[in-house]
Amino acid sequence: MGDFASQLQKAGIENPWRELRLLLSFVTGKSYEQILFDGDYKLSASEYDSLLKVVQRRCSHEPLSKIIGQREFWGLTFKVTKDTLDPRPDSETLIEAVLKDFPDQTKPLRFLDFGTGTGCLLLSLLSEYPNAFGVGVDKSETAILVALENAGVLEFSDRASFLISDWGQALTGPFDCIISNPPYIGLDDSLERNVKDFDPHSALYAGKDGLDAYRALFPEIGVFCHSQTKVFMEIGQGQRELAAAIAKENGFNLSVVRQDLGGIDRVLGFTQDQ
Repeated sequence: MGDFASQLQKAGIENPWRELRLLLSFVTGKSYEQILFDGDYKLSASEYDSLLKVVQRRCSHEPLSKIIGQREFWGLTFKVTKDTLDPRPDSETLIEAVLKDFPDQTKPLRFLDFGTGTGCLLLSLLSEYPNAFGVGVDKSETAILVALENAGVLEFSDRASFLISDWGQALTGPFDCIISNPPYIGLDDSLERNVKDFDPHSALYAGKDGLDAYRALFPEIGVFCHSQTKVFMEIGQGQRELAAAIAKENGFNLSVVRQDLGGIDRVLGFTQDQ
């Protein structure tokens, strides 16, 4: 196995032995712990061939989650595919923001998630609010199918609905909380290879300055709000002022700013002008 770990290390993969064990777990169907403690396990010929292929994919910087088909977010495991954006730890900042602004987790809140992808944001919130209901919207049919599968596996199908829609065209409201991690990468912005080459570009790029999704969303959001609705949106680095200005032009006031683990403004909260 040392040769495989060396290949991963030479390709610049951090923690090559950990990643190799995760790939072994995927190929053999054994748990990570079994792989870790069973140093004498012998691969069959087919397992060896499968491991060789997935190691080569990882050496090309294809994300581990895309290879094994799942990623953890907010303590839950989500299916991911080439058609969905990988859930990332920075997006957990949005969950934290909602929990702070809606401290009573027993309320029967109604959530709306624009650009739901895997459903990770909406389903993570439903795990925290047991009496809540949510709707996830995405224009990608393949992403919606993934979100539906995740809802089923996590046993939230009775409290989550998913719609194929270009933003709010197929929706009616109102909702208590609207969330979104929209595309916010500018066309000229640089991205790491594992993102640029393996995440769907429709979930990444949003025009020259990365703000086209905000320009499309904020004119629509008002019809899904009541007087107490709160809106939480993820943003890219340096977009705080411009995103807040777009919201203000459409009758929404910036009320919350939360930083991610790197200290970067990551989530903005808004309330509607009364």
